[in-house]
Amino acid sequence: MGSKAVVVVTGSSRGSKTAWLASRFLLRLFGVKVRFFHPGSWDESVHMHGVLITGGIDIDPSTYKGAHHPSITKSDPERDAMELALLKRAEKEGLPVMGICRGMQMINLFYGGTLHPHVHDLDLSYPHPHTPLPLREVIIEPKTRLHEILHSSKIKVNALHHQAVDRPGDGLRIAARDKNGLIQAIEGESERFVTGLQWHPEFMPYAWHSRRIFGALAKAAKVARRQMR
Repeated sequence: MGSKAVVVVTGSSRGSKTAWLASRFLLRLFGVKVRFFHPGSWDESVHMHGVLITGGIDIDPSTYKGAHHPSITKSDPERDAMELALLKRAEKEGLPVMGICRGMQMINLFYGGTLHPHVHDLDLSYPHPHTPLPLREVIIEPKTRLHEILHSSKIKVNALHHQAVDRPGDGLRIAARDKNGLIQAIEGESERFVTGLQWHPEFMPYAWHSRRIFGALAKAAKVARRQMR
């Protein structure tokens, strides 16, 4: 079975290299083996102890029976199908999962939640920046797993999304919001590690909160590995 826990990281056939390398770096810091899969390479029978769904192009509206929005210019139904299958398997086997940006949205849809197709269509009180720099303040909800991980009620993060979670899915709760009230993090209500982040912690490896979050995923994967032995 190998000596290390294995986390599967998903992405697109093209355009996911930076997210993959950054995620691999952060997970390896905490002693986890990482496998990357895109729709053309993934193995349904891969041995794994956790799943990380990265960001990237929008989820295809047909995947969740949503209406097409003109802001959605690229999608990949095959990637959608791969990630939904991995989420289903992770739920069946009790494995930890984490989603980043698009990945958070995919987790929410998997559990029956809904999305805002384009944040800029909403009546926002504050500007919605699009930046890789940590310029957005996120307010962490008390008594959540995310608050326990970070030991903080506010952090500064980046913002690279134009869609957002609207209604959380069944068994999910809101873990963080921004000043506009937009949901910035969700998590499972059960003991299993299920976490979604709207920002990109992998693009801020220098940030203490990014490392704590990836460390928590790695720890959960190691626990899952021990339980499977």
